[in-house]
Amino acid sequence: MSLDKLRAWVDKTGRVDITKGRTERAMLVLERITRIALDLESVVLHQGAKAGKGGEQHDLDFARQMPSRKTPVPFCGVLLKPKAGDPWYRRNDIADENSVRLYLQTTESAAKASPWAERFVNDDGLKSDPAWRYVEITPHVDISGDALLDLIEDAYYQVAGI
Repeated sequence: MSLDKLRAWVDKTGRVDITKGRTERAMLVLERITRIALDLESVVLHQGAKAGKGGEQHDLDFARQMPSRKTPVPFCGVLLKPKAGDPWYRRNDIADENSVRLYLQTTESAAKASPWAERFVNDDGLKSDPAWRYVEITPHVDISGDALLDLIEDAYYQVAGI
């Protein structure tokens, strides 16, 4: 259902469809991340102008609409391995086409307190942001537990200062 919401948003707004040509595992992880993020209150989807262009920006962002702000605050982003031949604008390549990179706006201490602490890496953008970290969800990582839910919820509450 959440991928349906994503596809409907893409069709309605004319955004880049990141689901085309992806592996079953990548789609399963994307479905889980999307379902968790969109179940949170006041979350909107967002794509930058360079989404889908080799990791220069996240392929898809989830942002929290705050009552005191006109623009929503991104707290979570997804990055997929670019298609063959596309440029890559990140310092670290994605392991394989079945992997999904989940970027979270979180503190170093929150990342270390996570059950996935050993998987966290600081932002690898060419102009890295110290508030962002990522977890690469490879094919052998179990996504059925609450670890992924906890990570996304923590980032969601952190951007609100809670």
